Amino acid sequence: MTILINRKKITERDATYIILDRGDLAGKIVRPWHQSMIKHRFSNEDDFVEAVDKNRKTLRPIARDKADGLFRSSNYLFSTKENDREETLYFEDGVGVTRRTGRLRQQHAKGPLAKIDKKPKTHRFLSKTRLESVKKRHDGNKHRLPFFYDSEKQPENGTYHIEFSCCGKRVSSWHLSGGRVEICRNDLDRRISSALKIILGMG
Repeated sequence: MTILINRKKITERDATYIILDRGDLAGKIVRPWHQSMIKHRFSNEDDFVEAVDKNRKTLRPIARDKADGLFRSSNYLFSTKENDREETLYFEDGVGVTRRTGRLRQQHAKGPLAKIDKKPKTHRFLSKTRLESVKKRHDGNKHRLPFFYDSEKQPENGTYHIEFSCCGKRVSSWHLSGGRVEICRNDLDRRISSALKIILGMG
């Protein structure tokens, strides 16, 4: 059993009961979570239900077509990896108004997630020293965008990942990913397919 809610293992039957009114797509998502060797940890039932609902939206026909188009090896940018967690894979396609970004997150306290961002994300990559400087200067205020160097636009192994979205001159609060950047294209098609299967029951 690999679904844990508040550190307690639950059976597939219990998981199905929790999402009983979510429909067939919810069951399609939860089954591979339960069968996977990966431990899917959730802080509470609300986080579990929220994770199911977010991924259920990705499995709807229109969203699924978009996901199939984005989550391809040709659109792969980089991964982030943290301790014992499976990698999170990041993607981007298109330019200008057609630009899309998204990620395949396999493990998290709020659950696995296949997400296409509503507003494309901008990525920056910082060394540990630079990250500490940014944190100190902004004192936890993530609504104030730090200054970034041009060299921090390209992912490099071992760097820390910050992302934010822009709408005209307005910028969302920036988010620091867990783990560090890993860029690996080895066996990429299989890794993407495996992630999609783990998260959505497809691949």
